Amino acid sequence: MPVAASAIYFLNLRGDVLINRLYRDDVGGNMVDAFRMHIMQTKELGTCPVRQIGGCSFFYMRISNVYIVIVVSSNANVACAFKFVVEAVALFKSYFGGAFDEDAIRNNFVLIYELLDEIMDFGYPQNLSPEILKLYITQEGVRSPFSSKVFLDIVESVNLLMSSKGSVLRCDVTGKILMKCFLSGMPDLKLGLNDKIGLEKESQLKSRPTKSGKTIELDDVTFHQCVNLTRFNSEKTVSFVPPDGEFELMKYRITEGVNLPFRVLPTIKELGRTRIEVNVKIKSVFGAKMFALGVVIKIPVPKQTAKTNFQVTSGRAKYNAAIDCLVWKIRKFPGQTEPTLSAEVELISTMTEKKSWTRPPIQMEFQVPMFTASGLRVRFLKVWEKSGYNTVEWVRYITKAGSYEIRC
Repeated sequence: MPVAASAIYFLNLRGDVLINRLYRDDVGGNMVDAFRMHIMQTKELGTCPVRQIGGCSFFYMRISNVYIVIVVSSNANVACAFKFVVEAVALFKSYFGGAFDEDAIRNNFVLIYELLDEIMDFGYPQNLSPEILKLYITQEGVRSPFSSKVFLDIVESVNLLMSSKGSVLRCDVTGKILMKCFLSGMPDLKLGLNDKIGLEKESQLKSRPTKSGKTIELDDVTFHQCVNLTRFNSEKTVSFVPPDGEFELMKYRITEGVNLPFRVLPTIKELGRTRIEVNVKIKSVFGAKMFALGVVIKIPVPKQTAKTNFQVTSGRAKYNAAIDCLVWKIRKFPGQTEPTLSAEVELISTMTEKKSWTRPPIQMEFQVPMFTASGLRVRFLKVWEKSGYNTVEWVRYITKAGSYEIRC
């Protein structure tokens, strides 16, 4: 029997998740915590590559400084699982120019997500031939020979409360800029963003208008202690000497001009006391070449729900009685598309239930790589060091759901 993988994780040696993909609904998203606690922290990584924890089996293999972990919830073919890992690594190496390590994963995470969607479908391995996959996944991997690197991750959470008519009642974005440096010496770095105040100050100092496109207004900005606050107050530039390793360079908040990644249009009709008709349309507002990952839409229904019938144009849906919701999951949600859900909900008629249904809001979960809801962009990252070595900078953007709610 082929391996029916519920999830696959790529971890570094500290146990941090670099990339993961959930293929089935039979395991929770926190299974990686069990792997860290019962295998990594107990120093039993080298004893056996197969472990059972809490009804799930973990198949894991170390490649360079990366652990690849496959989680299954049923009896699966172990040899098939490890053969899949070996062939998947060979596929990644063919795209990355022969390298497969933590840096290669960080540099190519969008490409890896696309490949993971192609080489495994609902937990079952598909074609892993590089020659065939390169015919229609033509994107080239990042191949960098440099040892002096700077990684910037702009991670944003968008919070929304929208009315059933589509009016935005409350909206803001909280974001942080995470940095990971591999630089020798004590280099001085200068970060340029498309914030309005910084650009206006820069144009004053240069005595000429700036040509930067869209600008944003940052609120509630806080910096890491390495940032030169005196220079920021006078010149509005983020200048700093970075510490080694990973750190949080700055945090910020945006309240104006938020680019919502999704628009949700719900229509819920109560047909008498025993039947409800649900129609939900979701439009992805971001670019057609982008896609969201792990989209989950929770549509509330009354507690006395007895039966449900679904029709969805994308993804899968089911009724979860534990949370009184219709749960609609879309693994990969392309931009500029409008999937719909239609459902008929049958209720148990009770004489004791006198209170009307309060209709809690619809909730969404998602991640959108290479998209920022605030519109924040890194204009430049300059590195000054006396030895004048070459530096490579990599910038990634990702937007995820904070409290993303739509009244119905």
